[in-house]
Amino acid sequence: MRRPPCPAAPVPPRWLRHAGGFVFALALALAGPNLLVFANGETTAPQSASELTADEIYERYSERNARKTKQKLRIVSRDPGGSEQLSRFTLRLKDERGEDGKPIDRVRSRMLIDVEAPFDLRHTRYLIIDREPGPNEEFVYMPSARRVRRVDLTRTSFLGTDYTFGDFQVKTSDEVTHTRLPDEEIDGVPVYVVESKTREGVETDYSRVIAYVEKTHFVPLRTRSWDEFGVEVKEMTANPDSIRAFDDLWLAAESTMRDLLTRTTSTLYVDELDTEPRFKRGTFTAGRLSRGK
Repeated sequence: MRRPPCPAAPVPPRWLRHAGGFVFALALALAGPNLLVFANGETTAPQSASELTADEIYERYSERNARKTKQKLRIVSRDPGGSEQLSRFTLRLKDERGEDGKPIDRVRSRMLIDVEAPFDLRHTRYLIIDREPGPNEEFVYMPSARRVRRVDLTRTSFLGTDYTFGDFQVKTSDEVTHTRLPDEEIDGVPVYVVESKTREGVETDYSRVIAYVEKTHFVPLRTRSWDEFGVEVKEMTANPDSIRAFDDLWLAAESTMRDLLTRTTSTLYVDELDTEPRFKRGTFTAGRLSRGK
């Protein structure tokens, strides 16, 4: 069920930017699930919740509560025939914004992904330096090539799954516009509904994403994504029972991405999450990729 190699980058194609972006969707392209960073330390919804604007809801569920994290993650992908593939990796994220929320030296964040499975991609490492304004700096190290390459991961599948590198990133307000839609319920859980549309000229996998965000911890329980032709292509659903706090960071520890065109699915599990990791000096540099952590 692995997608064929992409000539533009040494990784199986597909997807980067399903997820709104992963996201981490999501990452989260335009707003996507951004599964790895959606969370808020709030334990109760504000009393004036009915007055929250679409931008305020988006900010609450997409803000990074922790300045840095180290996450151990798994993705189990399944094709229509029931065949499975396991992907396992460690994701390190460091927020480079200042106290005013603005990038320092144009860098918003740095993300390092170290692949453990599947076996043929073991020890492959990706480094994404999120710049504002863009473009981002993106690098990959593959043991078979024994060198670090600069790549463009836009619209690229992450390890052949239904997630893309964009699912692990958050788009800023100057890249998307948000509209609050009528509140709904998912399995009896009240949710805010926010529609996000990509601004003209912004490169993304999705032209439109609708997020259904539970009101207690602002964790998305569902996202729906449309491509540039107006076709709904992806759907993410999170298990409400898996919502938990990793220190003060709330998120769904289990969520599934569905490709509505190929009928494949990929379920992401958060096995461990450290909100106070110790990173070595130079961890988030291209020169360190070939030398490991």
